[in-house]
Amino acid sequence: MNVKSRWKPKTPRTLASVSLLAGLLTGCAYWQSAPTDDCAALFGQLPAVIRAHRDAQYHRLPGFIGLRSDRVLAALGPSAYSPQQRRQWLRYLAERDAEASRIEIAQLPTRQRRDWNSPTRQAALGACRTRQVERLSSDPEAFAHAVEAAQVPDDYRDWARILGLYPLFKPILRQGIAAWQQAAAAATAPADGAHWLSYRPIAQQAQPLPLSLAEDGLGLPQADPEQLDALFARHAPWLKIAQAGRSDRIGSPYYRPDGGRDFNSLHTRLYQHSSWSQLNGRWHLQLIYQLWFSQRPKPHALDLYGGELDGLLWRVTLDRQGKALLYDSIHPCGCWHSFYLPADSPLQVRQNVDEEARLSQRLAFAGDTPPTLWLSTGEHRLHWVDARRSAYPALSYQRVALDQLRGLPHPQGRRSLYASDGLVPGSERLERWLLWPSGVVSPGAMRQWGRHATAFIGRAHFDDPHLLGRYFQ
Repeated sequence: MNVKSRWKPKTPRTLASVSLLAGLLTGCAYWQSAPTDDCAALFGQLPAVIRAHRDAQYHRLPGFIGLRSDRVLAALGPSAYSPQQRRQWLRYLAERDAEASRIEIAQLPTRQRRDWNSPTRQAALGACRTRQVERLSSDPEAFAHAVEAAQVPDDYRDWARILGLYPLFKPILRQGIAAWQQAAAAATAPADGAHWLSYRPIAQQAQPLPLSLAEDGLGLPQADPEQLDALFARHAPWLKIAQAGRSDRIGSPYYRPDGGRDFNSLHTRLYQHSSWSQLNGRWHLQLIYQLWFSQRPKPHALDLYGGELDGLLWRVTLDRQGKALLYDSIHPCGCWHSFYLPADSPLQVRQNVDEEARLSQRLAFAGDTPPTLWLSTGEHRLHWVDARRSAYPALSYQRVALDQLRGLPHPQGRRSLYASDGLVPGSERLERWLLWPSGVVSPGAMRQWGRHATAFIGRAHFDDPHLLGRYFQ
């Protein structure tokens, strides 16, 4: 019995559809594959191993092993045109991944930490990163996909703004912000006295000005380690803090022998970090100083803003000669963002009606003079900025790397001050139950660098290199 075959030759349209589907599947596999299967297997093990200790400072590129980004690198990627620029940009991403991996691995239990820190495994991780860099730098199409993957998600929750009826909530936020800014703008210079505790940086050789910084292939001004440390020394602020109790003394968080977190006000430190910002088409080096208090005291149990840990971030944006072009500050929660212009800064403020308004003041001293920051008691608000030096004795503070907080000594090895979401556990404030419609994650909680959402109106991030360009020209 003859059976008639049901097979029919595929039409050109069918063949085209099959080819397109195969191409899409191949493309997905290509973009998301590692340089080799061994690399994919090696890096594939890491997320599960370090899940509880994931470092939140950088953004892991989905589909591209061995690379992590931040907002500066995300901004630089689209302008990396030449093979040399692409390779340099990718190397920065690989360096970010290696840095974060070291921090994460250092927090693992002893046996796992020993395994992942073995020379063989570390060499394999490094080789995979190198192959990834070489592969992407020589393939413009694959590089374009990496640039897209390097864009850092913002720290706002859209669902909270929808459920919280954000458009109706915005006028209330605007009123609160305006009231605070009016009060801050009306502040007058405080009179010095014994109730102000003074802190000064430890005397150190400062970088002479003017200074000429070399630019890398991507346009970022670069300082070598000695230059950078000397710049931090030159611009290190003096502090005047009104005193009402132990919570008005700066210090350092640490872990006790039982593993609990504590605070040492005898270890007076300012934590420092560097970054970059783009203004009027040019990149500028930035110096960030962060100080910590043990708490913002709660006058009563229902106080919205008090809680464990408090502090201040003070940022110095430098001009091409190493002078301060602009100062700005926030608290570690990302709130109270304010701008301060040195007397000789050429920048001019522009307030866009679509942006959240920012307090901006012109100072009475030039950008080559270290400032004195006057902070209030309790809430530790930045009350005043000038260049006065107190006649009263001053305590000295030490400058250390902000990255130290990503791996503090702990009875089990190392522990980050921050959780895997970039927040400091236990620093939550009651205000989060009031301000959640803003979309900000846990308003009032202390945050890791790279996770400071600074606007309740619209969206803004302290580490966004384009942020200053939205307010100055």
